Amino acid sequence: MITSIRPNAFTEPTGTSPDPVTGPATPTVPGTRSVLPTSSLGRDEFLKLLVAQLRNQDPLNPMDGKDMAAQLAQFSSVEQLLKLNNSFDTQTEAQKALAASIAALQEEQKAANADLTALLEGQTALATVGKIGVTNGNDLYVDRNGRGTVLIDSGTLKGGGIVTATGPNGETFVADLARVPAGQSAYEVSELTFTPPLKSGKYTYSVKVATDGDPYQSVKTYTTGRITGMRYEQGNPILIIGDSVSLPMSKLLQIRS
Repeated sequence: MITSIRPNAFTEPTGTSPDPVTGPATPTVPGTRSVLPTSSLGRDEFLKLLVAQLRNQDPLNPMDGKDMAAQLAQFSSVEQLLKLNNSFDTQTEAQKALAASIAALQEEQKAANADLTALLEGQTALATVGKIGVTNGNDLYVDRNGRGTVLIDSGTLKGGGIVTATGPNGETFVADLARVPAGQSAYEVSELTFTPPLKSGKYTYSVKVATDGDPYQSVKTYTTGRITGMRYEQGNPILIIGDSVSLPMSKLLQIRS
């Protein structure tokens, strides 16, 4: 006789039951959340992630073909973006190199222009030696031969005039101008009769003009002197007027023969 055995039959436990599991139901140490790196996902990282996903997928429930195609499309997009970014970086470096070359060329051109300007100014300054230099002011230089130039601009005034020169010690010398025309006019000191006569040296002077018996009015004067030499200071030409007076070329208004 065969006795049937119920597989799910319940049998009473015998003996003592094992000790229950003790300990906290939850971990005593708080769980930590993994932190992804803050760096951007590159091409190699993306490819490794895709291979790991394919390797660890469920064989009975593989990845959907659409999802696979979408991820491959994303990989292709990443690849193109990386190539485009590398192209931009290369272009940026080329632009920087071009800008540096242009800046260096501009500096070379500035230096060449400065040298050319200094050369032209030096040649021009050298050509003025022996002529009368004119600048703003009221100084009058009389050389050892008694030569000097009084240069004025009377504007619309015309008529008789008076020249008053003042020496370094405050002494005054006066000369008459028979007829002063309107505008700019020049007078050679050796042709004027100063009382007392002028000697060589530096003077300050003023000129007044009266029209048809009207009161005398002051007119504009210029500093004049014969240019006797030229020298350079820090690459700039300096004219020597008379025996010792120096005048930068840039302050010269006129050159008179």
